Amino acid sequence: MTTVEPILSKEEIADLLAAIKSGKVSTELVENGQSRSRRQLHSTEVDLFRTYERTRGSGEMRVPNLDIVLDSFARRFTTSLTNTLQRSFAVEREEITTTNFQQSLVDLKSQGAVGIYSISPLKHGCLFHFDTLMAFTLLEIMLGSSQTSESLALDRNLTTIEMAILRTVMTDICNELQNAMRPVVELQAQLAKVENNFRLVSIVEPDVEVLVTHFNIRLSGELCGQMRLIIPYLTLEPLREKFKALVTITQAATNTWTEIFAHEVLEMESQVTARSGLINMTIRRILTLQPGDIVDLHYNPDQPLTVLVEEQPLFLAIPGERNGKKAFHVTGRYSNRLGGIHGSA
Repeated sequence: MTTVEPILSKEEIADLLAAIKSGKVSTELVENGQSRSRRQLHSTEVDLFRTYERTRGSGEMRVPNLDIVLDSFARRFTTSLTNTLQRSFAVEREEITTTNFQQSLVDLKSQGAVGIYSISPLKHGCLFHFDTLMAFTLLEIMLGSSQTSESLALDRNLTTIEMAILRTVMTDICNELQNAMRPVVELQAQLAKVENNFRLVSIVEPDVEVLVTHFNIRLSGELCGQMRLIIPYLTLEPLREKFKALVTITQAATNTWTEIFAHEVLEMESQVTARSGLINMTIRRILTLQPGDIVDLHYNPDQPLTVLVEEQPLFLAIPGERNGKKAFHVTGRYSNRLGGIHGSA
């Protein structure tokens, strides 16, 4: 025979929940008339005033939209490297991590070169590190190596002369960093020193939290080194609200190239032609032309010229002279009605 458990009424359920909440009824299981011992939980002492000094972890959430600014810097530095060294470079931002300043220097493994920058009006400054492969790749190109030669990461420290040569590229970083940060703050970035002895590098206390951004550097599609940006969190913390104001994330990410193309197009040279006439001639007629022949252009000299830009009629003009040279004075925009005087393009 099956025993049916009694069903509690709504009032009894309400009384039971109230008793559990007040502690009158224990929720621990009871075995042989004795309740189980409570499970012991391990605890760790936490200093709430130093919770910002975290160990390594993701840094993208520490400063909102910082990744957008650094992506803009990567695109600008790509253009700078390509134009300066006349090679096809690509700078790709990888991850943003957090650690303390001392550990960030240990991770560099005493290899490559570090540029120490002041970024007024922000405090503490920042560091840019070129690893050994990137440093020697840039040196080979700057010293005139051929495009077919392979990049070599030599197992030695950079010399004083080599660091002086790299200073040119490291100085270019200042302008690109200023432009990338302009939506947030107007910076005055300056390269203070290039160092390969990292024990002499100090911009903050060893246990201060820093944000470390990793960049991959590619030459003609092949990885040719890595670069790191090390900047104290305390440097960027006063700008958190301004970084949050970068709400137009898509616009900030997409409009950069649009603005670059629009600016470059304005600097392009175009062929401009002032045409006085246009006629059709057969091949037979052209082959029979002789010195002294006169070709009628059907052009009324009292009518304006047609000004063509890249073979497209855009303006009307009057011919003349200026400073002893042929010239034309633009009188208006071209229209099919007026432009038909000189033939169709």
